[in-house]
Amino acid sequence: MTPNTLKILRQTAQQAIERNRLYQILKRLSTIATIPEDELMLLKKLVDGEIGDVIKFLVDIEAEQSVTVIRDKLAVLVKDGSPSKHRSLVRPALPRYHPVWSIQYPLLKVAQNLEQLRSTKDDSKVAASSPTASPSKKTDVIVLVSSGAYNPIHMLHIRSFYVARQYVESNYKFPVVGAFISPSHDTYVRVKNRRNPREMITKRHRLALIETAVASSSWIEVDKWEITRRRVLDYLSTLTHVREMCESHFPQYRFHVMYVCGCNTVVKLSHSALRDEGFGCITVCRPTQTDMVIKHLGKTLAKTTTIVEDTGVLPCDLERATSFRVRQALTKVGANACNIEMMVGKPVFQYFVKHEIGDKIAGKVSWTDDDKHWRQEDLTYVEYTES
Repeated sequence: MTPNTLKILRQTAQQAIERNRLYQILKRLSTIATIPEDELMLLKKLVDGEIGDVIKFLVDIEAEQSVTVIRDKLAVLVKDGSPSKHRSLVRPALPRYHPVWSIQYPLLKVAQNLEQLRSTKDDSKVAASSPTASPSKKTDVIVLVSSGAYNPIHMLHIRSFYVARQYVESNYKFPVVGAFISPSHDTYVRVKNRRNPREMITKRHRLALIETAVASSSWIEVDKWEITRRRVLDYLSTLTHVREMCESHFPQYRFHVMYVCGCNTVVKLSHSALRDEGFGCITVCRPTQTDMVIKHLGKTLAKTTTIVEDTGVLPCDLERATSFRVRQALTKVGANACNIEMMVGKPVFQYFVKHEIGDKIAGKVSWTDDDKHWRQEDLTYVEYTES
């Protein structure tokens, strides 16, 4: 075995020991405070994936005896996936008349997180009374963005945001206040699936699937801008759009936009263009992929992106999740139900079943005209008229 392989094996063994300890903490907490079964399952998934700051979080409340404190802290962990140092453990409820509620999609989650960030700081240090005010000094914040076909979205897409946020907030002084998933134009997806055109999930369903996947998140949102343009756009256009959109709505904040991608995408990027335009780049990869990324980029270019290793011990099906494997499993959805749900999550799996996505990919059922057209709620954002 190579030294690198031995290192990985030792890390894996240590992580397995730590995961068992976290299971025991969860078990003890569940005997003190009643935890609903669905929440308990989600908490175990967070432990399995080491999402956010879950390890430190559970260790910190290991000796807690107060039922109220345990319930409040666990509720935040279930909702956010990460009890960040930039956010309070108890999210204050905003009154119905608060100006935040006047902010529309896709910026509502960002607005809520900015308001929470403001409320956790000393009023004397923050000039704005709300995210819509205009102070004299700007506050620096970070927004994460990822783009691609999402044909379809799966849990590793979502997980990459949590891994990136955990790294950023552990190593930078600015908080992450939101993240946007930007699905690509249908033309791009059609070209990628030209050999098997029926495997192309249409824009209508790709958007709905992403919305379903992030519905429970308090900080990740889907942005319809790229997918509703007249033509295919590059990632720089999407990043510029997100920055301009955020800064125009929240002028008192300076938004640092960081592009989150995987090892297969980072080798295709123009890192000089990213740098010149003022965008950051975070590459989330498994430990076995790090050397490959550095080899392809070279030592010089490797310094232009932040390579973050996702060292979580994942279930086998989740570890191997890709959009291609999800589509392949969907062609035999009955036999692969458990595997598919592990890769995409229960809400997305239920959407697959409801809309017969697997049968349509397999050619057993034809894609309908409704499948190929926009939903009514998307038409407001569409730049062109369908024939």
